This record gives sequence, structure tokens and C-alpha cells, in this order.
Amino acid sequence: MSERSYWQRMNRKRMSRRGILRASARAGVGAAGLALVGCGDDDDDGQSVAQVQQQQQAQQQAAQQQAAQQQQTQQQQQQAMQQQQDQQAQQQAMQQQAQEQSADDRAAQQQAAQQQAMVSAKKYGGYLIEQSANVYETYDAQRTVASPVLQVLARVQSKILRFSNPDTGELVGDLAEAWETPDSTTIVLHLRDGVNWHNEGPGANHPAAAPGRALTTEDIVWNIDRQRNKLLESGEEAGNFGRSAYWGGVNTIDQGDMSVTLNLVEPDATFVQGFANEFNLINQPELVGGTEDQYTEVSADKVIGTGPNILTRWDPGEGISAVRNPEFYDLPNRPYLDGWVWVQTFQDPNAYRIAFEQKQVDSMTDPDPNTIFAIHDDRIDETYLTFQGVANTVAIFTPSNKAPWNDLRLTRAIDLATNRRQLIQQLHNGLGKVSGPVSWMQEGWAIPQEDLENYPGYRVDKEQDLEEARALWDAAGGPELGQIDWVTSELWASRAAWSATPGIIAEMFNQAFNTDQFNGITKPYLEIIPSWIAKDFDPFFSWIPNIEIPDARADMIGAFTTGAGSNYWDVSDPYIDETLIAAKQELDYETAYDMVRDVQEYVMERGQFGRSICYNYIYPWIGYNYNRVETKSDEEGWNFLAVSLQAMEHYLDLDDPSASDREAPSPVAL
Repeated sequence: MSERSYWQRMNRKRMSRRGILRASARAGVGAAGLALVGCGDDDDDGQSVAQVQQQQQAQQQAAQQQAAQQQQTQQQQQQAMQQQQDQQAQQQAMQQQAQEQSADDRAAQQQAAQQQAMVSAKKYGGYLIEQSANVYETYDAQRTVASPVLQVLARVQSKILRFSNPDTGELVGDLAEAWETPDSTTIVLHLRDGVNWHNEGPGANHPAAAPGRALTTEDIVWNIDRQRNKLLESGEEAGNFGRSAYWGGVNTIDQGDMSVTLNLVEPDATFVQGFANEFNLINQPELVGGTEDQYTEVSADKVIGTGPNILTRWDPGEGISAVRNPEFYDLPNRPYLDGWVWVQTFQDPNAYRIAFEQKQVDSMTDPDPNTIFAIHDDRIDETYLTFQGVANTVAIFTPSNKAPWNDLRLTRAIDLATNRRQLIQQLHNGLGKVSGPVSWMQEGWAIPQEDLENYPGYRVDKEQDLEEARALWDAAGGPELGQIDWVTSELWASRAAWSATPGIIAEMFNQAFNTDQFNGITKPYLEIIPSWIAKDFDPFFSWIPNIEIPDARADMIGAFTTGAGSNYWDVSDPYIDETLIAAKQELDYETAYDMVRDVQEYVMERGQFGRSICYNYIYPWIGYNYNRVETKSDEEGWNFLAVSLQAMEHYLDLDDPSASDREAPSPVAL
């Protein structure tokens, strides 16, 4: 039964009880006593005065007795009526409660039956085949900013909590079976019994690993302390813990036998949702702590987890595989798959298409939506499409922390000159929506599209934007800056449909400022990301680190508050700091939204301080009918990373006719 229906039912019960009391009050009015006065004749018929008086007294006594009897009878009748009304009211209340209980029970039973039908429709077995990324900069989820790493690790490792609905932020337990917040700065996590670290596989066989042992509260505390202190086992400080600001919100930690209590520095309405952030995977202290000096040397023997799969191969650019964890805490319910196999990235989109058509991979995406639509049209009876927003926001970064870009007139000029809608059309066939400082996918916090198009830099008619941009560029000495190299990531430009992007970006700015100063170049993320962390980067266009949770407050704090880990521009503004921190602590949504909206408008007036968010695009995903992915709806995929959810819920229906000519893959065995 849902929480809402439960409280609705309880409310109806309380109203029924009040109805009973009202009925009783109405029926409890007593009858008025009768004051009968006997009046006799005044003629003298021969009787004595005494006799008359005696007769009158007798009559009066008789009348009084009669009146008393009548009053008693009436009172008895009214008491009987009162009891009858009370009984009827109670019976009606009981019947109403029974009907409500029955309706709720039927609804709950129907919901349970539907869920059971969905579960029973899912099938066990089979290995999923997908395309692998080429580049993985680390095997450590806590030190990566790239989602490809999570696509591997979230199938192998667990989180404290995970999303049951990544787009709305609904949570379920993972390593913590239950949690509570007794006050605004305290979170109590109750760990799940029966969770063990993998006992098999390359990671379990590593000399530094502790295979098969039970998960402990010390494991959770180690993972938190490592990130909030930004310290390696050697005592060396590392600046690449991407979630250090989040975990820095923990002041002290208390441990029980199977519980961990986090005492926060200050109230934080966003904190619990952050447990399910796809980056917040839990490492084994022994293995990761013992291999920290090799954290860029990616291989399966450095990975161990408590999750539904065991990694058996991780060779970047060649292949990856995993098999079901035979000791997973949720067996035999989940996972459904025997495991998964990732083949190397297809640099040639035609090769990728051929592989999909020959069922060497079970799903496919392509930067050019027309490619996916064409494949679907050709195989309409055995494939289906879903559409999803891409949480890797597309942005332009200018290094406004250093000259000459610390002149915000230049940064503002670039923000105004960026033609966001034109880029969506040129690069994504129009599938996308512009994003302000908060992405449109964080719908509860973003500036609505109809409002956003009235803001400078986002106007549908770009002429006014360009006029203002040129004036700022000239006033700040832009023409005297000489040649400007604008970086697009190699990974972005390696996709055939986007290979012209460096030239498109350069031409967009050259046209905007009537110049030939801008040149498009490419660099790898292995070079780009460290330069962000060092705050010494070139002007940039491509994906930026993906949005991690639906609540936008943490992203805004990370980007714009003084000293925040993702504040690559050294923004330090008391108004922003005070407003965003207050918004984080605010439990009333409307009040918090107004605060975040005000900050968005404030930073947009200042060229977003060099963090010029452009848009989030939408891409179609095609899968064969036998490949059953957990999605938001039949046509909508998740906008946020949902690997932990898919690891549990994904299944293959190999009895479906579309699987008739599919060859089963061969993963590396345990």
C-alpha cells in the first residue's frame, strides 16, 4: 500500500469517529419535565373545603404520578432511541471502515499482483552484449569524473542506497537496508545482513584483497573518510576525489554493530539523495587501498565488490565481461542476467550498425538519430526505440580564473555569442533542449523553457545577443587577444557525425565577432580533466561531468560556492554562497526553488562565470525485443545514470522470436 493511500485511509477513519460523536451528541437531548397544575371548580356542591382540598391533593398527586410515569417512559424511549442511533452510527462507521479497508486491500492486492506478474514475466539467464568505451582513466569510482567507468563498476559494486526511479529521486536500500533521520543533522544507516565481498574472480585473487569476508561498518566509514579527507592510504593528499565536497558535509561518524550514524555539519535537505549518486560506489578498503599507486592501470584484478556481478575481464579497447555473483544478497530474486559482455568500441559507425544488425550487440545508439530511425524502420517487427536525455551536459568553459578571461566582459561575450539552438540542430538533428545553469532534466529546479528563451544568451532571435556580444568583446580588447585555440574533446570529435565540431565552434565565434581569431583543436579527456582540476585549462566545448542526482542544489553549490571542488573558476561571491547554502538547508521546496532560481539569474547576468551551460541533447536507443531494459515508460528511458537499477532489473527474453538467430556470447569464466 502506498504511503498516500495509507494516510488517506487513516484520515477517513478519524472522520468516521468524529461522525459517531456528533451523532451521539445530537441524540442525547433530554425531554423537558411536565409541570401540570390541577385546577378545580370554585362552586360549592356541598363538599367541605377539607374534602375539596383532599380531592385536589389526590388529583394533584395522581397527576404528578402520571406525569412522572410519562416522563420516565419518554426518557426510556429516548434512551432506547439514543442507543439505537449510536449502534447504527457505529455500524455505519464500521461498515465504512471495512469498505475502505477492503478497497485498500484490494488495491494493495492488485498492485502486488501486477508487480508479481511483472516479476514473473521476467526471465532468468543469458548474457547481455553491449559496446564498450575505449578510454577508462581509472578503476576507482571515487576518483573518476567519467561515466564510462561507472557503466562497468555499478554492475559490480554496491551503494549505500540506490534509486528505484533515477529521474524523481525515489530511493530503496542497497547496502543499507533501512535508514532514518531523527533530526535535521543526523542520518542513521542500518546495514543489511548477509552482504559479503566477492569470493571469486580476478579481484578476489589479488594479493591485496580480502575475498569473501562480510561487509562491516568499518568499510562504510573508510569509504566516507577517504573522500571527505581526500587522503590516500599513504597519507598523501589527492585532489581528484570528485565527491569530497559532498562527504565533507559529514562532521562525525558513530558506529554500532550494524549501524552507522552520520552527524552532519549543518542541515542538508539533499544529503540522503546523494547516497544513491552513481559515483558513490563502495570500494573494498584492502584492495583499493593497496593498489592506489596504480589507480590509472585499469584491469579486472583491481576490482572487487558486493554487487550482483563479478568482473572477470576489463581490458580497455578490447573487451569486458562479468558473471552473476553466486553469493549476492538478493539471490534468487536478482539479478536476472547470467552476466554481460562488452565488446570493443566500434570507431566506424557502419561497423557498429552491421554488428547490431547481425546481433553481435543487443542495442545501439548513434550521434546521428537518422541512423537509428533507419535501422528501426528496417526491423520494425523485432526492435523498439526509447528516447532519453543525456545527463552529460554540453557546455562551454572559459578559464575566467586567469587573464585574459578574468575580465567577465569577455566571458559574457562568449556566453551571449554561443548559438545553442543552432548547435542542437547542427549536431543532434534538433533532438535536444537548451539548459540554463540548471539542466532541463532536473525539471524541479530548472528555469522553464518558455522563460529561458527570454534571457540573454538563450533568445530565439540571436540578433540582440550578438549585438551585445560584439560590444562587450570589443570593449574588453577581444580583437587584441590574437589567436584563440578552442578545445573539443577527442572522444566527442571521434564520432563521425560530430567530427566537424571543432570547426563549427570556431566558425560560430568567428562569425559572431567578425574575426578569424578562433581555431578548433582537440585534446583527450586524460589531458582535459587534470587541467580542470589544476584550474589551468584552455577554452573548451564538449561534455562536462554528468549530472548525478535530480536535486540541483548540490550541482550549483559544487560549481559556484567558494572553495567547492568543481568550482574551476574560483568564483567567490558572498551572495551566491549565502543563498545556495540556505537553499540546501531549506526543507520547503517552493522557498528553496526561489533561491536557486535567483542564483541562476544572477550568474547568467555574469556570463555564468565561464561555466556556460549550453544544452542537454536527447538520443534514441534501439534494442531488440528480446532485450528488456527497465525504463521510465515504453518510449522514455532514464535521463540520469541508471546502471545500478539496470544491473538488478535488466533481463533477456531469449524465447522471443527476435532472438532466434542470436548467438550466445562467451564471457570469461570465474
